[in-house]
Amino acid sequence: MKVFRLLLLLATLGAASARADIPPGWSTDYAGTVAAAAAAARPTLVYFTATWCGPCKMMTSTTLQDAPVSKVIAGISHVGVDIDAHQDLATQYGVNSIPTFVLIAPGGDEVERTTGYEATADFLPWLNGALTEAQAFIARKALGAKTLANVDQLLTTGTGSMDQAVPKLLDLCDERDDAILQQATDRLSTVAKANPALLLDGLNDPRLAPLIAVANLLRAKLGGQFEIDPWSDAPTRALAVRALRAQLAAPQGKPGG
Repeated sequence: MKVFRLLLLLATLGAASARADIPPGWSTDYAGTVAAAAAAARPTLVYFTATWCGPCKMMTSTTLQDAPVSKVIAGISHVGVDIDAHQDLATQYGVNSIPTFVLIAPGGDEVERTTGYEATADFLPWLNGALTEAQAFIARKALGAKTLANVDQLLTTGTGSMDQAVPKLLDLCDERDDAILQQATDRLSTVAKANPALLLDGLNDPRLAPLIAVANLLRAKLGGQFEIDPWSDAPTRALAVRALRAQLAAPQGKPGG
């Protein structure tokens, strides 16, 4: 019985030792933490660490225990990930060295990251800056969803309202959110199928992402009829757009279905 108790104690100490580099009070349930944060529209701080990582142990025992840092962390979701136990997550986030901290938005999008041991004087400004960027990201995403809802109303109203939807969709194409970009592109594709001429102004857009999105959609719709080089200079593109607009307006220039 004494031997059994000793083995049990050693096993308990071993388990505690294996978790020693994850700060007390931090979750170790990545999926659960991220899901709960998404439901609450809160960002999540993910701490990638390992039991053998000396700088991680230093980070845990110093910076992460410092009152100003722990106060900020307490206000957001936070989870520790042992990269040896969760190599899939390390691969997913491209973690090649530790400690690595990744702040993710409620939908799982990465906002900011930092790697290596940092004292409070360096880590706290990074953390506050990352949270500011996360809040801006959340606000942009909410605005994007609202804009898409408005666009859907315009698109279902009829062809006459499509011209009002296009500028809104071009703005969304300039967002760095992949999900919003894809949804905006899908709706621009609907416009291209109904009336490709409505997208021509997008070829004069000074922003690269909307310009390329429109060029790709028009090339797919018009085929050989579309000969505008999106990489040409603005004046050249403007002349080419004017010519294509006239061509599409002419009865013989209307593309087939």
